[in-house]
Parts: sequence; structure tokens; C-alpha cells
Amino acid sequence: MDSLSSSGVAAVVLAYHPSSDILSNIEAVSSQVARVYVVNNSPDAEAASVLAPLAGRDDVELLDQPGNVGVATGFNAGIRAALAAGFDDVWIFDQDTTVTEGALDRLIRARSAVGERAGVFGPALRSNATGVIYARESGIGAGEVDVLISSGSLFSRSLLEAIGFHDQPLFIDYVDHDICLRARARGYVNYKVYDAIVDHSFGDADPVMLLGRRVYRANYSPLRHFYSTRNRIIVIRRHGFGRWFWEDLWFTSKAWTKVLLIEHGKLSKLAAAARGTWAGLRYPARELRW
Repeated sequence: MDSLSSSGVAAVVLAYHPSSDILSNIEAVSSQVARVYVVNNSPDAEAASVLAPLAGRDDVELLDQPGNVGVATGFNAGIRAALAAGFDDVWIFDQDTTVTEGALDRLIRARSAVGERAGVFGPALRSNATGVIYARESGIGAGEVDVLISSGSLFSRSLLEAIGFHDQPLFIDYVDHDICLRARARGYVNYKVYDAIVDHSFGDADPVMLLGRRVYRANYSPLRHFYSTRNRIIVIRRHGFGRWFWEDLWFTSKAWTKVLLIEHGKLSKLAAAARGTWAGLRYPARELRW
């Protein structure tokens, strides 16, 4: 364990019907932090069997949830446990993200250089499928950004006390956008640290050929498209249009192009998105205030 990441940092890894790959990901994280909280959103026999090798470890604590409580509630459960145990920084992850050596130290060094207005800090993302850093993830040093994805993001106790935790009714998707934009609204600055790299997959990363080029399908379920569409509208209503929106529009357009051209279940996904649009527009105004 490196000196910068010894006693003050805990990690949270969210598990949902995990494969055995989660164990190597947890091992990579645990080498850089003092404790890992594994939040199990699928407390069934199969998940218990996969996670069984973690039993008895002093540096890993398993937090079984009553069911699939969602990404926001799951992350919050792990974060609360870490803060209650006295940790001042929490590094959060999806189950399919693998950290690289020294990533946490690089995040902490970059944050230290910013000072008291440091917001959410996150790494650059490299594709698990291709081993190549995503096109918009390349840079030098640390760069100011509006939003970061949840997986790999580092939160300080002081930041969370100022802006609050993840918005649990969002459940999944745009949970990360919302908390990052709330940090910016309170005067904090979020950064992507380009020399801190994690390997990450979006969805299934299922390869197919399109016009002679290999592309990767996410294959998200209709339910995921419902929440994604609903929550995008909620975040727009809460935070307005900004740089984050135009960047997100590029990603969303690209994702829907793949859905319409090469994914199965197009009609059910379009119907789910339509329901999500209506739900986002009807979301109670009182719930938009934070």
C-alpha cells in the first residue's frame, strides 16, 4: 500500500449478480486502500458463492442489501459505512472496473494541488474490451470537467458533507452527473486525472462488425433505457443546459445509433425511452430541489 493512500481512504465496490472477475478487481483496489466495502445488491445464493472468498478478510467488509436497491442507494450505503468507520476519503467503483497501480496516489496528488475547492476527482478510462484509452479520455496532467462517471471517482468527507450523497430516487444512470453538478453548483471544481487510469466496460462490450469496422454493443435492457432517459431529463430540469449536456448529447447520440442499427429489441427499448421521457417531464418539481 502506497504512503499517500494508507489509512484515510476506503473503497466501495458495488456488486450486482457479479462474476468471479469481481474478485480480481477487488484485489487490485484493496492494494491501494485501507478497506474495501463490497455492497451486494443481489443477495442470493449465486452472488454469495462468488463473494465467499472474501469472508474472513480484515480489509474487506460485505454489506448485503435487501435486494437491488440501485446504484445510488448502494454507493451511499458503502460511503456511509466508510465515513462512520472514520475514513476521510471514499473511492467508489462498479464491479467491472479494474484499477491500475498507483491510480489512487495520482488522484490524491492532483487533488492536493487544487486545494479546498477540490470537488470530485476521477481517472481516465481505458476500454476493457480493446485495451485502448477512450477517445475523450486522453490528456496530460489533470483537466477540469463538469462530470465524471461514478466508477473510479474519489470523494472527500468534507465534499460530501457540503453537497450531500447520491440522489437515491434516480436509482441508476445520471446519478454521477447529478452529484458532480451539485458539487459545481456549490463552487467546487471537478477534475479528470489523465495519468490515473482504470479499465472499464460500458455494458456488455459485445463486438460486431459494422461497415467493415468493429464496434461494441452495450446491450442495455429496456429498463436501463427507461432510467437513462428519465434521469437525463431530471438532471436537465435540475441543473440546466451546460457543457455537460453537449458532451452527453454526443455520447447519447452515438449510443442510440448503435441501438437502432445493431442491437436487438429496438422497439422495446424505444418504448422504454418514451416512457422515461414522460416520467422525466412529470417528475415532481419539489423533488428537483436539493
